[in-house]
Amino acid sequence: MIRKIEELMYRHFTTIPFHNLDLIYGQPLFYAIPGGTCSDKTLAFLRDARELGADAHLHSAFIGGKEIHRLVRISVNEHTFFADVGNGWPALKLFSADKGISFDCFGMTYRTEIAGKWIRVFHKKQGKESLQIEINSIPKPEAKIRDQINARYTSGIEYPFSKSLRFSLIVGNEFLFLRGNRLERYTTYNYSVKELNKKDIATTIHSCFGFDINGYFS
Repeated sequence: MIRKIEELMYRHFTTIPFHNLDLIYGQPLFYAIPGGTCSDKTLAFLRDARELGADAHLHSAFIGGKEIHRLVRISVNEHTFFADVGNGWPALKLFSADKGISFDCFGMTYRTEIAGKWIRVFHKKQGKESLQIEINSIPKPEAKIRDQINARYTSGIEYPFSKSLRFSLIVGNEFLFLRGNRLERYTTYNYSVKELNKKDIATTIHSCFGFDINGYFS
């Protein structure tokens, strides 16, 4: 089951982008782009994981000390794992609640530390490591998490992506991340960044990611 879940995670990271288009530009009149922020991506993955037969549930995590991140908790043979498919970055492996792990992808490194009921996830890129999320493995009622998701844009919470465009996806052998007007490209051995003009952003998303976002401007 673990292999199947991680294959599903990879499929989501290559087909369903992380983005905040709805937050920045509002709902489009037609053709909404699949994916979205952590809540949108997590809910889509939860549905697919359950269809796969996984014992999967909504869970929440902390960023910067605030409980504002969503992920999926999965039980396999009485062991608990977390799928962070809603992350803007490519967290391609399940995080175990029992033992720390480390893995590399696209020139980045993920590692976890376990302290009691807490899993701390560290992310390293360009030689700099930072604490990305903290997960308390104790479950919360799923209904409460769904209420928080439904209120996420009206509760006054400011997210790391609240004021600047985000769009990320694995494309071929690259991980692409558009942050504001900076298009970052990550591969196993290389990193590059390109500054974009604001007028070129829609064209870049179409040419590099394969999605037409003109519906947001109609």
